Amino acid sequence: MAQPFTRLTLPARVQSVRVFHQFLRDGAAVVGMASDDMDKLDLVLEEILVNIARYAYEGGVGDVEVGYSTQGDALLVEVTDHGRSYNPLEAAPLPDLTLGLADRPIGGLGVLLVKQIVGSLTYRHQDGKNTVSFQFPAHTATGS
Repeated sequence: MAQPFTRLTLPARVQSVRVFHQFLRDGAAVVGMASDDMDKLDLVLEEILVNIARYAYEGGVGDVEVGYSTQGDALLVEVTDHGRSYNPLEAAPLPDLTLGLADRPIGGLGVLLVKQIVGSLTYRHQDGKNTVSFQFPAHTATGS
């Protein structure tokens, strides 16, 4: 059974990413997440937060909330903002990785990376809020 969400709200700025990393690592420690998995979790969170910081408020100021809940050995994460409606799962087509870097259009690599790392990834827009949710499967340091 999933535990209640623990939440932290900060300004939607790139400078907030480090505080959010530590906040989420605290939750990851509860489920016994291995250090290299925590590094992957940092990468996923950073990708989502930097996009919110750069694009959600179109140059204005706003907040972002990160929440986590534990369920067994998994970490459930929600990232919510009140910025413009934007579904990152539909925004850019998945990149054609057979093309060279110079031939690829910009966009899509971050979402592809996140999808490959997390157990599930969803987006919803409700009550003026964008929420990206994902489940991050945890692996204990002993590999169980």
